Order: sequence, then structure tokens, then C-alpha cells
Amino acid sequence: MEKEEWKYLLINGKYKTVEVENPIFDKGVLNSIKDLRPFNKKGEDDKPIVPTVQDAQSLKREIYSSFFRKPFKNFLILTGAGASMDVKGPSMKALWNLADKQYKIFDLLDEDKIEENGFEIICKQVKHDYTDTNLESLLSKIEGTIHFYADIEIELDKKKVKLSDIKKDLFEIIKTNCSIPCPEDATKFPHKVLLEKLLQRKVTSPRIKVFTLNYDLLFEYASEKINAIMIDGFSFTFPRTFSGRYFDYDIVQRENSKVQEEDNFIQRVFHLHKLHGSVNWERNGDKTIIKENAVKPLMVYPREAKYEDSYDQPFFEMMARFQRNLRINNDTLLLCIGYSFNDKHINSAIEEALNQNPSFRLAIIDPGFDNNNVATSLKEIKRLALQTERILMVNETFSDFADYFPEIGTYENNDLPTINLRNEPTKD
Repeated sequence: MEKEEWKYLLINGKYKTVEVENPIFDKGVLNSIKDLRPFNKKGEDDKPIVPTVQDAQSLKREIYSSFFRKPFKNFLILTGAGASMDVKGPSMKALWNLADKQYKIFDLLDEDKIEENGFEIICKQVKHDYTDTNLESLLSKIEGTIHFYADIEIELDKKKVKLSDIKKDLFEIIKTNCSIPCPEDATKFPHKVLLEKLLQRKVTSPRIKVFTLNYDLLFEYASEKINAIMIDGFSFTFPRTFSGRYFDYDIVQRENSKVQEEDNFIQRVFHLHKLHGSVNWERNGDKTIIKENAVKPLMVYPREAKYEDSYDQPFFEMMARFQRNLRINNDTLLLCIGYSFNDKHINSAIEEALNQNPSFRLAIIDPGFDNNNVATSLKEIKRLALQTERILMVNETFSDFADYFPEIGTYENNDLPTINLRNEPTKD
């Protein structure tokens, strides 16, 4: 007999939940269920109808669509690696596998036979369990070995290689694989789909503020696709140089604004804060600039020292603004997408907002939030979500969430038809 197991698809307080029995998922997408609650539909013969996956999805989306239709004054977004994975970005496990493959030496006569497992040798040297595919932990142990012992040499493929060089190689793997190209199909680009809907807000409301832990340029590409203006902390002159004061700037239309004695804010403007850096940031002396094809991109790489890195500029400025926005006691919502709740400094800021800001609300979009292997902090948030409507948790992929996020429809459609004024030759 099949064991009964219920999983949450949505939690928003004690009396607002959606649960399914014995669900089967494929890459975060619900494929089948045995039962659904709440569900009490009956057929014409007054017999209960067996609920379907579509019934479960519709109920879930109806609830969270209603939640997001509320006019939150301060709307903040935080994205983690899970958001980029929907656009073929790598997971931490995928980065481990890429590094593992790079350090394997295969037999020249038998491509399936491993002659030397270099990554396992590296792990053994820094006392990391090779079966623990946590790249962040491995990098931390490599740095710790270099700092507290020595930059030891390891024999790999009959060559002596320094730990510091191995660390550089791992950083290069991360940088290369986090440089994600812009999706060709705009309908399958969730960053673009969601941003376009969010920027329909009234211009008199505070600007949407996006905070991302990812290094990629997907929000930059999305902004370009929808002709939005992005305030990212960098100057409007070249080379584009970072200064926190640019986040305090806005863009207004001067014509007629003096007559109305008020600022005439333009549409489609948002703020982008890259908390862990970017593939196109680079140091230029004591300045941080945006540079295409940066050779040494300024990024906070995954390891324990990333918390120390976050106290350097420009990361400190980004983090300070994240904390400041969470503290705004005026109807603030933080929407987390693809964030695993494994970063201590980010968790501390969210924890403070939940405990100290009575008007703060938290929404989490994660197709695996009800799994047993999630972070302890996420399990604690789930416990709280079952008690208060201040927290919404939704089992949904980023792509599906962007598609089903409700339209606000505040602005008129400003897309004008193309006009061609070229003179065509006349026919005699």
C-alpha cells in the first residue's frame, strides 16, 4: 500500500494553505498528485470529483495572484542562483561537476577509464570529503590551507600545481559558466516577463528595487528588451564608475513638471543592486567600473570569506541599501526568487526585518521549499509561514511564476507604430 505523504504547494498563514498528496515533480514542475486539500468539488451526481494537477495549480495561483494584486508601496526583489537556473544558469552542484570533470585524466586507450581523479586528490589534500559536492566549502578549505599552513604543491597529471593556482582555476570555471547569454526567445525569459509586469506600477510609487546575488547580466538584458531605465549605482559617463550616490538619483520629465509644482517621474525605471558583484565589473585603481569582457571581474566568490568581502566597496554600499530598504516601516514586501537561504549576512537582514518591522512582508518562490534537504533557516520560515499571513511561500518555478504573476495594468500602452518617412520612387 502506498504511503500517504502530503506536501505544501502554498503557505500563507494557518488557514490559507494548498497541499497535495504523494506529488511527483519533474524539475520543479508538478506532474501528478493523488489528492488535494482544500478541495470539495462534486459532480452532477453529487459524488466527489477526483482532483487533478490542474486543480492544484489553479488553486495555488489564484491565491498568490490575489496576494500580489495588493498595492505594496515598497516592492523589493531578491534573486539567487535558482532564478538563473531557469535560463540555463549553473547550480552549485553543476559547477562542482564541471570542476570535477576538468581535473579528471582519462586513459588514452579507453575514454571511459579514469586514470587519475585530480579533484579527489585536491579534496584529500585540504581534508574535504570528495562525496560532499559543496564547492563553497571546498574553496573555503583551500583558502584556509593557504592562509594557515602554506601554498602547498599537489602533483596532478605528473605536474606540481600550487593550491593558489587551483583556486584561480576554480574561480575561472565559476566566472565562465555564470556568463549566461541573453535568451533568444523573449517569451521564455522570466526576468523580462516579470520585470515588464512590475514596471506597470504607478510612477508615484517608490521605484522597484532588485537585489541579486547572481553575477550574470540577465536583468541588464531584460531591461534592454523592454526599454526600461536601470539605475545600477554607476555613472552615466564613460567609463561607467560606481558611486552609491547614483542610487539616490531619479529621472523626471522637466516639461510641465514646474507648472504642476511636482516631479513628473518617467515610466519604466528600476534600481538594480548586485550584492555579490558582476561578470562585467572590474577594478581600475581605486575605482570600480563597468567593462565589457572584464578579464578579472569583481565578484564575491562562494566561500566563507565572502562575508568579509561584503564589507568592501562596492559590496558594502549594496548591502547597506538592502538592509535600509528592509527597515522601511511603510508596507514593504520582499519577493525572494531562487534564493536558498544559505547566506548568513542576507538571512540576518531578513530576520531583523521580520522581527523589527511590523509592516514587512516576505514572499518566497521556490519549487522545492517543502523538501527535507533545504536549509535550516528555510524550514524555520516555513514554520512561521504556517502561523502568520505576513509570509507567503509558493512552490513554483521562476518561469511559471513570471507567466502567472498578475498584470497590474496601470500604464497605457506606449508602444508606437513604426513610421517610415523615406521617399519611394514614383511610378511613371
